Amino acid sequence: MTTITFCVSDEEKEFIQRMADFNGISISELSRNQILESLENQIDLDLYKKALPADYVKDESISLQEMKKVLDV
Repeated sequence: MTTITFCVSDEEKEFIQRMADFNGISISELSRNQILESLENQIDLDLYKKALPADYVKDESISLQEMKKVLDV
């Protein structure tokens, strides 16, 4: 197994320790879980963005009445 080291402030270390204690796990396990989850979320978001149609408009919204027309309801 490989070891990875990173620096944090005293306040950050205390916060991380409290969160590890809260979850009943070690700092190492908390850090590993959170880093891997964050990276997996980043991959998921990238794949989602690539799967969107080229003509997708991100901030487009329509009224309930317009949606009913689209759905023929």
